[in-house]
Amino acid sequence: MRERVLRIGKPQPLTAIASVPKDNVSKDMAVIIVNSGVMHHIGTCRMSVRIARELANKGYLALRFDFSGIGDSVPRSGTMSFTESAASEIKEVIDYLQKKKGITRFTLMGLCSGADAIYESALLDERIDALCQIDPYCYRTTRWKINHWGSRLFDPKHWVRFMKYRLGMMHRESAGEYNEEDFELPTYVRDFPPRDEISAGLNKLFSRNLKLQALFTGEKPQLYNYEKQFEDSMPDVDFKDLFTTSYLPKCSHILSEPDQQLVVLDKISAWMEAKESSVEAADINCSGERLAVA
Repeated sequence: MRERVLRIGKPQPLTAIASVPKDNVSKDMAVIIVNSGVMHHIGTCRMSVRIARELANKGYLALRFDFSGIGDSVPRSGTMSFTESAASEIKEVIDYLQKKKGITRFTLMGLCSGADAIYESALLDERIDALCQIDPYCYRTTRWKINHWGSRLFDPKHWVRFMKYRLGMMHRESAGEYNEEDFELPTYVRDFPPRDEISAGLNKLFSRNLKLQALFTGEKPQLYNYEKQFEDSMPDVDFKDLFTTSYLPKCSHILSEPDQQLVVLDKISAWMEAKESSVEAADINCSGERLAVA
């Protein structure tokens, strides 16, 4: 495996790092790993690097790049929103790889806002035939409510906190001697689209046989707290056999735990191998059918 720095597009190019396998097993498919938030192309806790190198060692070309204005990619002028510019820049990278390498199929990977960006891109570009999303959009279900509130009903600490909050004691104890201006407030708010909008988009993607892997970490049980919650929240989606999901309750959102990083790498690698094996089998079957017809 070797790595190369690429400059993609003009007049203000995007910076990318390509992890190139020694023996490229899959010559018509590439993996593109996008930024999450303002994190540049190494990824949270260097996970983008580890994923790209792991896949390259298995024979897949893997490219991680910075959106404009992040990391090593300079800002671009214009009035496009991030959602619009992200989709445009992903298309720019795809166009580059198709023109330079003849690649026709693309697997996109992203965490959090990166998961959102690749989903939106897949709706617009049919060359994207697979997505790997870490902590994508998720929605609460009846079982989520049972899990969430059931565990609290018999927890004395919960009722103590609840009573302190109701009596106005929690705020005073938590704030202590600090004033509100002493706290650093988050500047990024992630808005989830309506559930029906996402279900319609998923049906569109699955209708063209796009494969999807979703990994949910355990850092925010207030949003997601059991293995099959995503499927349960989308009863009107025909997942076929195209969807794979995993719930990783011991894993933080930024994938900081070494043992959980290995779990994530193993799950992504296994999914990639299964996905590409099914594509190869389909190609062989189609070739056989054509020969039989001939």
